[in-house]
Amino acid sequence: MDGDFFFNLSAYLLPQSPIVFVASLTTEASDGGLSFSVTFQPLEAADRRTPTGAPVDVGPYEVSADGTFSADLPTIIVPGNANPISGSELEATITLTGTLCAPADFVCGEVTGTTTRPVPLNLEGSTFAMERITDPSSYPAAVINCKKDPARPLP
Repeated sequence: MDGDFFFNLSAYLLPQSPIVFVASLTTEASDGGLSFSVTFQPLEAADRRTPTGAPVDVGPYEVSADGTFSADLPTIIVPGNANPISGSELEATITLTGTLCAPADFVCGEVTGTTTRPVPLNLEGSTFAMERITDPSSYPAAVINCKKDPARPLP
C-alpha cells in the first residue's frame, strides 16, 4: 500500500467538486496486524495539481484483517484556494471509514465529522476516494466515491 495517492474528499454539499490532496501513505506491522499513516498535501482547486498550504501528518491507524479501517483525523485546516466549494479557508475534524482494496491501488469510504470554518457543518453523507499515483506528471482522473463516479471536470 505504501506510496502516493490522489485523494479526493467529496463533501455532500457539492459532491462533484472534491477537495483534492496528494496523500503519501506508509504502512507498518503493528500488534500482529497492519497500521498506516498518511501525509496529506492540499492541492489548489483551480488545477488539482499545485501544492498549497502546509502538509498534515496523521496516524497511525489500525487496519482490520478484512482491510477496513476508521481514522479519526485531528483538526485540519485547508487553505481557501484548495476549497472548491466556497474558496474560504476550511477547518474540519473528520473521520474516514473505509476499506483498503486489493490490489492496493484504490482506497475509498465515507467521511463523517464537522467543519467549524467557514461555517459549522455536519459532514455526514460525504465520501472519499484515493487512487495510486503511478506517474507523478499525470495524476489519475478525480473520482469521488467507491463506485468511482467522476468528479466534475476542471474548466
